Amino acid sequence: MSYILEDSARAVSEDSISRRQCFACGGPPSSGRGEHVVPQWLQRQFKLANQRLTLINQSLIQYRHLTVPCCVDCNTGFLSRIESAVQPIFRHGALQSITEKMVVGRWLAKILIGLLVKETSLLFDRARPESGPIVSSEFIEELHHCHFLMQSARKPTVFRCLHGDLPFSLYHFKIADGGEDCFDLSTNIFGQSVAVMAGQLGVCFVSDGGLQMEVGPLGPFNLAGSTVSRTQFRELAARVHYKAALRDATHFYLTAESPEALQVDQVRVAPYSRGFLPGTEEVRIFRDWNDEEFSYALANALRTTRSALLDEATGRCGTTLFDKEGNLAVVSFQGR
Repeated sequence: MSYILEDSARAVSEDSISRRQCFACGGPPSSGRGEHVVPQWLQRQFKLANQRLTLINQSLIQYRHLTVPCCVDCNTGFLSRIESAVQPIFRHGALQSITEKMVVGRWLAKILIGLLVKETSLLFDRARPESGPIVSSEFIEELHHCHFLMQSARKPTVFRCLHGDLPFSLYHFKIADGGEDCFDLSTNIFGQSVAVMAGQLGVCFVSDGGLQMEVGPLGPFNLAGSTVSRTQFRELAARVHYKAALRDATHFYLTAESPEALQVDQVRVAPYSRGFLPGTEEVRIFRDWNDEEFSYALANALRTTRSALLDEATGRCGTTLFDKEGNLAVVSFQGR
């Protein structure tokens, strides 16, 4: 009987990552191409194979080359089950239950881990090999909780959470102008967040134990569940990514495993900087939002210039979510 605690610890270890072992269990990888980070069914549906994704160092990689080492058992076993479970949700274009949110969260955790593992194998600057990889192998250990989430497809797993039903933050949106050409993927390595827009469904995931949901269960401007345009989704994703990077706390966990099941308990929230909200004894979970700082991320997400977004006089950042009268410019609202 394989134990998730052992396999996950081995898979995220610096040694396994640097030796290009299976990203899911840490065992010997197959001699094939490995696991596609962005699955082939999605590449076929949106004709992504030869399109390019921008990596952290701003270099480009074709989606068909975005693979990571993986063993046959993981590839054809629980990873395949993760993909099979999420496909009908994207075909339907909506999230309708906690179970479906767990399925999508597990899938996005797999994509986030795969992206970062891939970037440990690529040089930050190919002209200067001494600069090292885009992402250090040791950083993957920061994704231990994210790895547990992915591994929960292997064995019945109970997450006992402090902030709700899910061990992560997840926001979903209906894409009004979604279609066969509607795909976008973005991440924030420091915030451990990933957002995917595919067809009529857009989802933003943060591996934070649900902390972002704790302070904003409906996300930026309470718009989760709403119908938005592609451009508006990109802004919403940028806001979730930036908020994720402002996180100033984590959780302490207790984890127990038997041959039949795994249990992961959130015990308490612990601030990184030992800070509290002014005048209270409440833990400070996020650093203060800064519109000037955020404007860089938003300009990148909207593929425009920062000067087109930031009012230098006031330090306020513009938005695609409101009209000139300050009314929400979303298309319509879905039932929450």
